[in-house]
Amino acid sequence: MKKYNSFLTILVLFIAMMQPHNLKAEENLDSANIYTETKLTLGYFCGPQDSVYLTATLLIKREENTLALEDAQVEFIVIGETSNKVIGTVNTNQEGIAKFTFSITGLPTNKDGMISYMAKFAETLKYPATEVSFSAKPASLKLFFSVEDSVKTLRVTATQKNAKREVIPISKETVMIYVPRLFSLLKIGEISLDETGTGTLEFPKEIVGDTLGNLIVMARIEEHDVYGFVEGKNTINWGVPKQYYKAEVPSRELWTPIAPMWMIITLIVMLLGVWAHYFYAVYELIMIKRLSKKNINLF
Repeated sequence: MKKYNSFLTILVLFIAMMQPHNLKAEENLDSANIYTETKLTLGYFCGPQDSVYLTATLLIKREENTLALEDAQVEFIVIGETSNKVIGTVNTNQEGIAKFTFSITGLPTNKDGMISYMAKFAETLKYPATEVSFSAKPASLKLFFSVEDSVKTLRVTATQKNAKREVIPISKETVMIYVPRLFSLLKIGEISLDETGTGTLEFPKEIVGDTLGNLIVMARIEEHDVYGFVEGKNTINWGVPKQYYKAEVPSRELWTPIAPMWMIITLIVMLLGVWAHYFYAVYELIMIKRLSKKNINLF
């Protein structure tokens, strides 16, 4: 009986550990299980054509447990000098994340030309309220391509808007240049902007593109105190076409469609061994059947 109780206890603990680490906002909880601390983080991303992407992550914490809150309403607000403006309301997903995309055209700015954003979660009977704010100056990155004397050059221009909505250059900043790969971004260089907000980079050769040689080139200002996270992108056919690259450099690696020769030989030997055992087993069954018939005839 003691062994059975121990096994039951272990099984219950295992099932509890396998439960997902998230809660739904409408889930009924006892007063003893009210989560007394909420945490909200806000991610900012400024893209092309005056578009902004805000990402809010809502977590609930009580004692040692930190869970993502699912299906909770998060308000996205622009903070003005005299009043605030709600620009959208989004429910969190199973990971506690709410994403909102909008245009900054017409939004109020302060005297420095910065826009202040807020993500807010209202208080409920189970969860306390929380909010987080972030300020950034709208910025833009544009990419241009040119070829001179067979040298391929990438030119990046960075601009910002002041309090009067005038477009002025961003100077003395560093811009990272990337090319998207299958699971990550390949960094191909850095550009230092001059006083006019312009910088150039000699584009590297032998970067594999798609079947037509097209590449998506991305320019980024990352984690800046004033501009936040800014990105611009463009497409150019300066890459090596994928099918030509594969035909010129055939290889047998673990990560290529063609397996290494040692792996093929090993698999063939293993399969031959398995089928040899099958044939031997069938042969033994046939011999046993024949011997049994002979023994019957003797008697």
